[in-house]
Amino acid sequence: METQEKVTLVTPGAHRRFVIGVLQATGASSEDSEVVAEGMLWADLRGRHTQGVTRLPNIAERLSKGLIRSPAIMVWKEVGPAAALLDAGHGLGQVASRRAILRAVELARAQGVGVVAVRHSSHFGAAGYYCAIAAEAGCLSFNYTNAISKVAPHGGSKPVLGTNPIGFGCPTRGTGPVLVDLSTSAISGGEARSTGGKGKCLPPGVALDAEGRPTEDPAKMSCLLPAGGARGFALGLMVEVLSGVLTGSAVGKDVGSMLFTWDRPVDVGHLFIAVDIEHFLPLSEFLDRLDRLLAWVVATSPLEGFEAVRIPGEIRTQLAEKYAREGIPVAQESVEPLIQLAQRFNLPPPWNHE
Repeated sequence: METQEKVTLVTPGAHRRFVIGVLQATGASSEDSEVVAEGMLWADLRGRHTQGVTRLPNIAERLSKGLIRSPAIMVWKEVGPAAALLDAGHGLGQVASRRAILRAVELARAQGVGVVAVRHSSHFGAAGYYCAIAAEAGCLSFNYTNAISKVAPHGGSKPVLGTNPIGFGCPTRGTGPVLVDLSTSAISGGEARSTGGKGKCLPPGVALDAEGRPTEDPAKMSCLLPAGGARGFALGLMVEVLSGVLTGSAVGKDVGSMLFTWDRPVDVGHLFIAVDIEHFLPLSEFLDRLDRLLAWVVATSPLEGFEAVRIPGEIRTQLAEKYAREGIPVAQESVEPLIQLAQRFNLPPPWNHE
């Protein structure tokens, strides 16, 4: 693991089987369960643990209560030669999003660019996962999603927007794609929850309490601040327009919380854009030009305290190789919820069997 904290190791095979077993036990379809398991495994292998198996107890509970549907009735609407709209029917966000990025890639191959909007969805996991799928198909891509309002606008003291992440990716000649996956808040919601769960303080300057005062106490946090002040707020607002307003999903304060809204689906929206590189220039030429750019980047002398200048996605790719060999770390605060899931559905915990 990236830190020295005590962890429990899980093999990729056991991880995948456990996720599928739990989801199917809640009534999720076999196909949906496999898609979600693949997305969670991708995230955990790359150290994105807040988007991995730690999400499973919440998703299982929402499936059990009918707040996420599986299989959901998902309906396509073609809105133009290079654009489509997917009504996810309040199904699993990973399922809707995988269908959406694959359709965006298909449209891009035909038209150069493919745009797919998704409405009436749920949490979709790691944004970088969908960029990696597009990169493997020779496309660069963008994706956006809104979320429960927990971020104050620049200059404000109450939450209006979600953490509203942005994803971007493109293929390289290296071992993995360039992957940009970042929230538009000062820290992600998952990082804030994880910090509180470990009994640690929040970094300074990322959160406000109920009175609008800066706080480093996760228990007193009322809202997060946008990343970079006005810049992060502007980007978060852009994501809200693209993934919420445009798609016809819930917007701003109307978006439900995966953790706290138990009377209705969360109703988030996503937007996926794929660009087929070959429509603009040969892929080999694109990769040559990108190689030159990335070589300049990594050749930069690192500042004091930095070992080297890294390309976005590089460390995640290295972690995936390491965890595939050595096992995926599960932090101790996540072990007990998974044990409870295993007991509830009469399944062995994932660390008991290969």
